[in-house]
Amino acid sequence: MCKNYSILTATKLAMILTVSTALAGCMEGGQAFDDEYVPAAHYDMYPIAVTTAPVKLEISSKRGTLQPSQINAIAAFARSAQSSSTSKFAIKRPSGGGASSRVAKETYQVMVKNGISPSMIVQGTYPASAKSPVQIVYTRSVAVTKECGDWSSDWANSASNETPMNHGCSIQNNIAAMVVNPQDFETPRATTPALGASRTSEIRALDE
Repeated sequence: MCKNYSILTATKLAMILTVSTALAGCMEGGQAFDDEYVPAAHYDMYPIAVTTAPVKLEISSKRGTLQPSQINAIAAFARSAQSSSTSKFAIKRPSGGGASSRVAKETYQVMVKNGISPSMIVQGTYPASAKSPVQIVYTRSVAVTKECGDWSSDWANSASNETPMNHGCSIQNNIAAMVVNPQDFETPRATTPALGASRTSEIRALDE
């Protein structure tokens, strides 16, 4: 009886060793486990990143002086840039001359009048003819993500239960375009203190 038990045990041991060897061979060939991360959520497939990009406003100098509509446009541009600028402002006039020098001077005055410090403004020229516009250029932080339009697979005829390549793309692009301060994606804002008076009145209302 002991002899039969030994033979049975040896047989089982041989089978276990055979299966273990086969599994080891599969793992060495990279076929047993697939640990490659495949993003499925839209915020993983289209992550939003913060980078810098130039912003430019062009002002025509054909009339020799700023027109009311141009003054309003420059003022709005200056006010909008105050909270988002990450660089100095460059007022560039065309090297061809003409009336651009006067328009550039008036542009500078409008910028300063609307809150831009003179120390933050740099004036210069760029190679162009006299008919070219005066430019205001600065750099700001922007939120960006990958562009939509990955049609590498036909998901209309796909039977697989996988996430389409364009899943969530428009949502992420819209969020990146609408956010006021792109730095909020990298650093959360500090919480403000609770309004004690408002909280007290709400608690009293619940008690009543």
